Amino acid sequence: MARFTKLIIPIIIILLFVFACKGKPETQKPADAQAELDQPHYEEQQEEIMPTPLQSYEYSWTSGDDMPDLVIIIDDFGNSAGQLLEDFADLPSEIVFAVLPDLPHSKTAADIGSRKGHEIIIHIPMEAENSSISPGRRFISKDAAEGEIEDLILDFHKEMPMAIAANNHMGSATTASLETMNKVLRVLKDQGLFFIDSATTAQSAVYAAGIEQGVFTAKRDIFLDVPDSSDDTLADKINSLGRYKGRREPIVIITHCHNREKLEALHKFITQVQGMGLRIVSLRDAFPKAVI
Repeated sequence: MARFTKLIIPIIIILLFVFACKGKPETQKPADAQAELDQPHYEEQQEEIMPTPLQSYEYSWTSGDDMPDLVIIIDDFGNSAGQLLEDFADLPSEIVFAVLPDLPHSKTAADIGSRKGHEIIIHIPMEAENSSISPGRRFISKDAAEGEIEDLILDFHKEMPMAIAANNHMGSATTASLETMNKVLRVLKDQGLFFIDSATTAQSAVYAAGIEQGVFTAKRDIFLDVPDSSDDTLADKINSLGRYKGRREPIVIITHCHNREKLEALHKFITQVQGMGLRIVSLRDAFPKAVI
């Protein structure tokens, strides 16, 4: 027994020495970052692999309980046709198309969007405060006469007769004028249209004018693609939805159709929020009393 002990002790010492020299085994990096997200204690391994913000972001809410519906409006259609327009039109039909008038493809965008089931609204060009950029060839200025406003809106509506509402393109100066917005909403009311304030100014008079004219108005809550369409920005926008928990009115979100990057970002956003239990609804479903 003593002889066996003399043999075994050196062997144990050698094994311990070899193990100590090898050190701690290296943690393997997962082939799929999303799969790693589903594993417990992921935060302890963040130095090994960093997923994109949309994959790892911890939101301030975790389900659709007590969350309002979402209305998503895509602004600025009319500048281009082709495959990009077709791909935007393939989005869920609840997504709203806001079409600028007087552009080469305004009618095409309205027709294709409507054919694919999207609601169409008139994206009315309006004067901006302190901007060197023109809102369009024809626009509603902050001092426009009612007759001028009526002629413009009637012409715009003829370009897209299927429109059920309007919102403002730019317009920080015009929407801040109660007198002018009273004129705008009177004409829209005569056309059976309601108005969505894009909220380009904190001094907007849209709501007050809507009360005076008996016209339904809604207000943009979030610009999805401001300042950009990055994953970081999308994560921030999704997290910000938590502040509306418990609100009865839908959350109105506006984005734009300028390029494929914005389309891909919108696809990501839709996938995320639907996966979290939120509903995207049409204007008719969101504001049934507003649609004539």
